[in-house]
Amino acid sequence: MRERFSLAKNILSSNFGRLPFPYKLTFVLTYWCNYKCKTCNIWQKRPEDELTTEEITTFFKNSNRFNWIDFTGGEIWIRNDFVSIVEASLQYCKNLALIHFPTNGYFTQKTIEGVKEIMKMDPPKLIITVSLDGDEETNDEVRGKKGGWKKQIDTFRQLQEIKGVEVVLGMTLSKHNAGKYKQTFDAVKKVLPELHHRDFHVNIAQESSHFYNNNAHELTDNGTKELMIQELKQYQKSRGHTRGPVSFLENQYLGKVEQYLNTGKTPVRCHSLSSSCFIDSWGNVYPCVTYDHRIANIRDYDYDLEKIWNLPETKKLQQEIWKGQCPQCWQPCEAYQSILGNLM
Repeated sequence: MRERFSLAKNILSSNFGRLPFPYKLTFVLTYWCNYKCKTCNIWQKRPEDELTTEEITTFFKNSNRFNWIDFTGGEIWIRNDFVSIVEASLQYCKNLALIHFPTNGYFTQKTIEGVKEIMKMDPPKLIITVSLDGDEETNDEVRGKKGGWKKQIDTFRQLQEIKGVEVVLGMTLSKHNAGKYKQTFDAVKKVLPELHHRDFHVNIAQESSHFYNNNAHELTDNGTKELMIQELKQYQKSRGHTRGPVSFLENQYLGKVEQYLNTGKTPVRCHSLSSSCFIDSWGNVYPCVTYDHRIANIRDYDYDLEKIWNLPETKKLQQEIWKGQCPQCWQPCEAYQSILGNLM
């Protein structure tokens, strides 16, 4: 209850100005990945000297005021210490209300065993996204790994069976799979008859030089945008309207995709460096997933994010973002806190 109150308080405060500490963190734990996706070139990186378990634990000791953490990669289950990292976040971030992480679903046994260990820690809320890019043929083509689709579906199925875990299939639309949501849904439903459209989370591919290491030409072509708009409208209709904060954010995000795709501009005032920030696997702090502007490294500031958050450069950059003077995007990991920060 305390953590929910803290989150609600920060969301409300974010509507009236910059917060003294970010309530939302996107934290890359590794750039290692076993897939070779066409929309993302993280797999081309060969990272060295990524943050150790001890460093990440120290970070959460010194930076422990988060309400919401998105752990991401690469593939987070390539790290053998992922469960220990989650444990550290829960131990030190007493107001942590939500943990989310995506997985490519390939390491089924390791994922299921790890999530069961995490659930023993009694996290307030755990949401997991299992990536999926189409039916079996399309998915394995886009993700560059034969046999991946079956593993992804099996991981999703077994995660559904773990009490207390919320799990969705995450489909990112690009020129490689736009127009194929329905056949994707139908393919999964043949295996999992109880499947509902709300078991999917559908978004659009985005460009990021410092994170995805990709470019716009790999994501879209002349006919893709209109196809995405129509497909997302149909998907939103199929989802239906249900109560709850997750459904609210999904519908708000989907409702503004057309505006973004038509204008190339973020539909609401962005809250990067106002409510949230992004840290990569070496400890470099950026505004968000999209904006390739390195601010500082937590290793140089005693693993204390508050010191970096209050740097003059950080505050200046936040004001520029506030005015829209940044690369424009509409990614859920940035859009959600911006939606919540513009409720008023």
